[in-house]
Amino acid sequence: MLIEFFNQKNNSFKKVNLILASFFFSLMTVCVKKIDTRIPIYELVFFRSLLSLFITSMIINKKNLNPWGKNKPLLILRGILGTIALVCIFYAIKNMPLNISTVIQYTYPIFISIFAGILINEKINKNLIIASITGWLGILIILNPYQLSSLNIELDKFTVLIAFLGAISTALAYITVKKLSLTEDIFIIIKYFPLISVITLSPIVFFNWVTPNINDLIWILGIGMFTQAGQTFLTIGLKKLPTSEAARINYLQVLFGSLWGILFFNELININFIVGAVLVLLGTIISTSKKLKKI
Repeated sequence: MLIEFFNQKNNSFKKVNLILASFFFSLMTVCVKKIDTRIPIYELVFFRSLLSLFITSMIINKKNLNPWGKNKPLLILRGILGTIALVCIFYAIKNMPLNISTVIQYTYPIFISIFAGILINEKINKNLIIASITGWLGILIILNPYQLSSLNIELDKFTVLIAFLGAISTALAYITVKKLSLTEDIFIIIKYFPLISVITLSPIVFFNWVTPNINDLIWILGIGMFTQAGQTFLTIGLKKLPTSEAARINYLQVLFGSLWGILFFNELININFIVGAVLVLLGTIISTSKKLKKI
């Protein structure tokens, strides 16, 4: 009885780590949205990646790992996909309500299951079909023009497309990470994301530099700090907790995103948004059920 009690406590502690990870990642999105629009998206991604590259490189050096890894082509692809995803996510956060951009981003588990069936021959079963239909029904409810007009929201098609491109790129990046994890150290995989971001964005940042003011620097520092805190708690929480259970806890970021949107950006939600968000989360929960967790 006592052992069972401590096991439950230990499992709860792991869940707390993942809740904190979702909390800090959601604060990162607040920082992105708070930064003056004159600071380009690529510059924000560059700063975020530079800090991550510095921290990860120190860890790799301390562990005496080969900094370049083994499967360089796939590592580079992972970095490219991660960079595209982050640019798209930041763009969506800056150009649409935080609650809507967060919901769209969290369609990525559905895309993971779909692409796993196409790219690595994972079986597409009945659960995946149900998950896809449920998730897309939720998206249609949220993005319905009548629903948006009732909240005084205007979204252009390009911004919505970019938001979905971010979710798709995230899904593809996850699949490459899973394949790489069979042969590469996790910190090498992590490093290639900011490494490729810094390399590809450096020329753009150099020739189109916009000097941040004090307020911008505070929010940029917040992006780096909250991202690092989120990554740390996520890594701790994922060590022994089942992936499917961890994924479901991460959906709390949708709740946090909606809350911050209301508190900090005067965003509105109604019953249609709530129903749509619940359907999207239900779809992602179905898509990450144990039957689909072969990736």
